Order: sequence, then C-alpha cells, then structure tokens
Amino acid sequence: MVAAKFWELVKLDSTSKRRVEMILAAKNYFETQFTDGVELSDTAIARHLWQQIQQAEAVNTEETNLAEICLRCYISSQIYQVCLDLAMKFGNRHGFKCKDLLPFVLDDQVILETSTKAKASTSSYQSLATKVLKTFDPAKGSLNTWVSRYVKQNPEIKRFLLQHGVFLVSDWALLNDTNPKELQRILADMYHLTPGEIEQVCQLLISYHAVYREDRLQQRLPGVTQPCQIPTSEQLTRIVNDLQSRTNHTISKEAVLNQLQAIASKLRQYRIAAQGGYVASFPYDRPEIQPIIERCLRRAAPTQLTQVDDETTEFIRLYQKEFLESLDKAISQAIETSLDKLQRKRTNQEIAQSFVTALYLFHCQGQPMSQIAPQIGMKKQYEVTRFLKLNELRADIRQNLLLNLRDRVLEIAQQFTDFERLQRLDQQLKLILEEQISNIIQEAESEAKNPVRNQPLCSLLARRLCRYLKGRRQ
Repeated sequence: MVAAKFWELVKLDSTSKRRVEMILAAKNYFETQFTDGVELSDTAIARHLWQQIQQAEAVNTEETNLAEICLRCYISSQIYQVCLDLAMKFGNRHGFKCKDLLPFVLDDQVILETSTKAKASTSSYQSLATKVLKTFDPAKGSLNTWVSRYVKQNPEIKRFLLQHGVFLVSDWALLNDTNPKELQRILADMYHLTPGEIEQVCQLLISYHAVYREDRLQQRLPGVTQPCQIPTSEQLTRIVNDLQSRTNHTISKEAVLNQLQAIASKLRQYRIAAQGGYVASFPYDRPEIQPIIERCLRRAAPTQLTQVDDETTEFIRLYQKEFLESLDKAISQAIETSLDKLQRKRTNQEIAQSFVTALYLFHCQGQPMSQIAPQIGMKKQYEVTRFLKLNELRADIRQNLLLNLRDRVLEIAQQFTDFERLQRLDQQLKLILEEQISNIIQEAESEAKNPVRNQPLCSLLARRLCRYLKGRRQ
C-alpha cells in the first residue's frame, strides 16, 4: 500500500503537463481513519472510505467530503496508471504517448468546500472521478477495475485509439459477439473470400459459440461481467468435437486456436475501419504473423501496391513455415544450453531429466510449482522456480529466435523485391522482428503468471515448447 495515493491528486497544469498536488486536509483525515498500524490493501481502504460516504450521504459533513476527496485522489492515480499502461502496451507500435491520453480523462479539480450552498453553486460538469464514484459498487468489483473500465470506455479515448489503430476488445469477445451472418457479410464484402472459404470459417464460429458462449452464459454471475479469456484446452477439445460432428472435418486444437485468432484479426480490422479508425493494426490479445508480413511488404515495395495482394499469400506461407521452424530451433537451442549449464554445475546425472520433467509438467499439464516440487525431489515452490529460471529461458529463446529468423526472412524477401528495396528492408527488419518476438515472449510471461491450473498453457511459445518436450521425452 502506498498511502500517499489517497491524499495526492494527480492533475494537469495549465500547459497540460502532469503534476501531483498534496491535499493536506485529506492527509490529516486519512491518518485519523487508519492509525492502528495494520497494513491494509488499497481495496480495503477504498471500501472503508466508500462506506464512510454512504453512511453520511444525506448529511453534508466535512468528514464525508474528505472521504470523497481521498477516493478522488486515489482515482486520479489510477487514471494515470491506466493511461500509462495503454501507452506502454500500444504506444510504440501506434505512435502515441501517455501524455496524449491524459487530457481526455485526467480532469478532476478537488474543491474543499463542504456546504450545500457551495456545492450547489459549482458547475454542473462532472469529472471522470466523480462519475466513477457515483456508480462504484464494491460488491461488483474493485475500484481499480471500475476506473480502468471508465477510462477505456471514455468516448474520446476510444476515438483517439481507433485513429491510431487500437481497438480495445479481446479476440474472444469479438468472436463471442459476432454472429455467423455478420461474419459471412464481412468476409465477402471486405476480404472477398470464396463461398467455400466463408462456409468453413462460419462453421468454426458456430462451434466456438456452441462451446465458449454457452459456457459463459452458464458461468455468468448476477450483475457481474467477466472479461472473455482465451479458451481452455478442454474448451478447444469440445470445439474440435462439435465441428467434427457437424461437418465431418477433423482439425487439431492448435489449428482451431490459430484459426479463431485469424478470424478475430479480420473482425478487428473491420471494426476499426467501420468506426473510421486506422486499419493497419496489431491484434489486441496476441501477435499475429500476417500484420508483420504486410508491414514487410509495404516497406520493401511501397510502390508495388498491385503486386502486394498477389504476393502476400505466398509470402505468408513461406514466412509461417520459417517462423515456426526458427522458433522450434530457438527452443531447442535454449533448452540444451540450460541443460549443459546444469550438468556442468551438478554431478547428479538425473538433473537433466528433472529439468525436462518440470518444464513439461508446468507448460504441458499446467501443474503449479508447489505440485511439481515433490515429483522432481524438491520441497518448496521457490526451489522449482529457481531451478527452472523461466525468465532466463524465455530471454534465450527470444535472442535465438531473432538470430535464426532474420536471415531466413531476408532470403524469402529476395523473391519478392529488388536489391535496393531489400537493403531498406534489411535495415528495418530487426526492429520489426524484435517487436513481434517481444510480444510473443510477453504473452508467454503473462500466461505463466496467471495460468489455468492443471490445463496446458495455450500461448504460442508454450505450445511449441510442449511440442519439443513431448518429442524429447519419447
């Protein structure tokens, strides 16, 4: 807990620069409310202050006003954090900074007047912080979640992000909210797919709805809307079975996941274009291969627009093959390097098998570290964490993949562009690939921090890692 967040107001000065103003009266009030030395979470403090406001709602007291000011200070810091997170996640790729977002939502000015007359005389304008407090209900979610939702749903923020090619809806929510007839129209009108291709895609969406949408409806709690998460391995299996039973078409779980994300990518570009945004964007949930290829082609041959459509399909086919082969090679190199280091440090010949087993149990079965420990002769969760060093392993995979892939992409590009443009692509390619590879690693890191217990991890890196480990164990 950083208590200062409850008495320091984050605001913009006259030049639209961020500054922090301490509200002394709010600090003094806060210290009278929380003086027992017990360490409380921000959520618990926010709930207490909110209850103070509710208890004296009908009476305009100084205590009520100060409790509200403490919460508005905290909300201001959360608004800034949400904008900072958006800028860190999308800013570099889409050309904006945190300071570009703040004027839309960081608009509160604390007034220390408490009388009914004083409040009535103020402007009818309501800041975002005031709107958040008027609707906030601790029983339905944390204040942080409430602030995040209000910032991301702010019309000006949404419009700004769309203009920069960002659409803040997950792949799974996009798929969940799109009916097959709408998808059929989009694929025909915008992407000009053949009737046969459209039928295959729509059948997959129907199977997705039959499993994923139905599960969400059954799991929905009254008054609570949970964000759409990536389908579990069990859900993917049921989607495969549903699709096979209706169409007699057999497909792997990995292919289903990839195809669903490809559909979502097309839907995302359509939604951005339909709302007047910038279409050339990356998917929200995870990096896709196709946007990288399209950027390579645009940068390599910007004047050959008529050729790009004809070349893209073949370029993508070759790139996808090389990408997966390079990723598999990078995984193999990183794991073998880790094993060599372990065997040099320890004389125990079973150490290599323990390492491979632990990686397998974590990534391919979703077992927690505490559950893995006794299976490899350890006692504590932290021992497994130190043993695996997953952050180092992912960093090695990232570096190996970049080195493996860069030269191969240049070789492919030689088939599609001339020498002068190839030289320009060579200069830009490292940045392009670093961007994509970093997103893949970040996706894996995020999933590893919040896994679905006892379910195989679903990120691209985890799936390819499991593929390698299964082959090595055979």
